Order: sequence, then structure tokens, then C-alpha cells
Amino acid sequence: RRSQPASAYANAQANTNGAQPQNGASFFNAAGNGAADSSPIQIKPDDYTAFEDTLRDVQAAYSKEDVSKLGKLVTPEMLSYYAEELAANASRGVRNEISDVKLLQGDLAEAWREGDDDYATVAMRYQQNDALIDRNSGNVVEGGNEPDEGTEYWTFRRARGGPWMVSAIQQTH
Repeated sequence: RRSQPASAYANAQANTNGAQPQNGASFFNAAGNGAADSSPIQIKPDDYTAFEDTLRDVQAAYSKEDVSKLGKLVTPEMLSYYAEELAANASRGVRNEISDVKLLQGDLAEAWREGDDDYATVAMRYQQNDALIDRNSGNVVEGGNEPDEGTEYWTFRRARGGPWMVSAIQQTH
């Protein structure tokens, strides 16, 4: 069903040590921060909340084929990948319906700064219901109501002080 574009950042390593969720509010574990220059960045609880919210928002916008909403959540390069995939689905007469997205665990693999941009790569293990639906009949072509579970590396980028946006996604195998 939904195939993720290849990541520009292909060497992320998940680190499974770190803090456990506090008060059930977060499923993220913190790893040591790396830096591309002399000023390392700190990933804070609000950042982890933003990563989790972005996961759900991107999946919902993709499912609704809302390119405008996706454009507010992902970088222009990622938007082009999503737009191509949505167009390919439309030409095949299907739409990808994603629901019940739930983050199970998130591990910070690396965080760094390049110029005025901050980056964070997170190994995100989540489940969702993922189905391809025939546009004419509404019948399920592939997938269904059983949750799929998978892990992907999501790289987020933000201009200093700005919102996090998805800049790359890499599936794990």
C-alpha cells in the first residue's frame, strides 16, 4: 500500500536506551545528541509531542489526499513524493485509507544542526489500519481493518524557532 520515499538520510541508527514515558504522555526514548557543527541541539518534551502529532497529521492528510495540509507538515521535496504517489493511486482508481494511527515507541537516533536548521531523526514504531480502496465501488482492494505495525526512520527539520517538518522517511526492513 503506501510506499515511503527513500530517505536522503539513510544511516540512522536507533538507540533504545533512555527515559521511559512519563505519566503515559510520551512513547519516546532519548538518545545522545550528535551535532553537525559546534552547537548541539536539545530535543525537549514539546519536540517529542510535535513528532507524534506530525506522524498522525501526515497520515491523516495523506489518507484524505489533502496536499495543502501535507504542504504544511512536510518539506517541498517530501511533498513532491507524496503528490506523485497520490496521483499514481488516482490513475489506478484507488485511494489509500489510513486510520487509527498509534505511536507505540519513538527512539531519537540523532539530532544535529546545520546552519540555521535543526534536524532530528526518530525511529518511529507505530500501528495503523491501512487499506487501498477502489474509488468507484468503495471495496477494499488490499489491506483492511486489521492494524499493520512497522518502524520507519522519520527525519524532521525546522528553521530555528519554527515548526518541525518531515524532511525524509526511510522504511526499515
